[in-house]
Amino acid sequence: MRWWKYGATLLLMTGLLGLNGCSRYPEQANDGTLWDPNWTMLGSVLGVEEPGNGFSLLNNYSVLTGEDIYYAAWAAGKPTGYTNEDGEDVEVYDAQLYLLAVGCADETYARKNQEEWITRQQETYTVTETWNETCNGQEYTLLAYECGSETNPYSRGVSAFAICGTYAVSAELACRQDFTGQEREILLQFLNGCHYSL
Repeated sequence: MRWWKYGATLLLMTGLLGLNGCSRYPEQANDGTLWDPNWTMLGSVLGVEEPGNGFSLLNNYSVLTGEDIYYAAWAAGKPTGYTNEDGEDVEVYDAQLYLLAVGCADETYARKNQEEWITRQQETYTVTETWNETCNGQEYTLLAYECGSETNPYSRGVSAFAICGTYAVSAELACRQDFTGQEREILLQFLNGCHYSL
């Protein structure tokens, strides 16, 4: 699910200040890996290895409104100026990775969030394939898609949706037309580097 409008403005978090999570971390992740302080942390929920493939960390936010929401983004390539449909000048990259974790009241609500995200993805883009994968012990539903809108700078992508405890998790790799990387392999490698603490 696209939480960032055209890779620049997170709709859900517009206007909010953010900082890296300051929570305590476990000694090891659910997968048995020792917790590494060099991982990119999304609160105390997720630790993420560097994605490689030319991607570098762009943003890492923990929302400071009492909401249990965490977000990080990585970008590959040089930024290019782009004017979105609202007339705002933003920067877009050859490709961007997004990761969002939203805490819910219970697993039922987390699953409802996941279902709504998948439905929105299907309504927004042309979904070309849907399948399931297990990456580092976590089950994901994946959707490959193409963008048909002339107002979207990205032409294609692949998204992954998961439930971990009471968290709904979304990961997405959005690519511009000229991006030559294999988006599915890149996202799967990224997901295999995601470590959960729940």
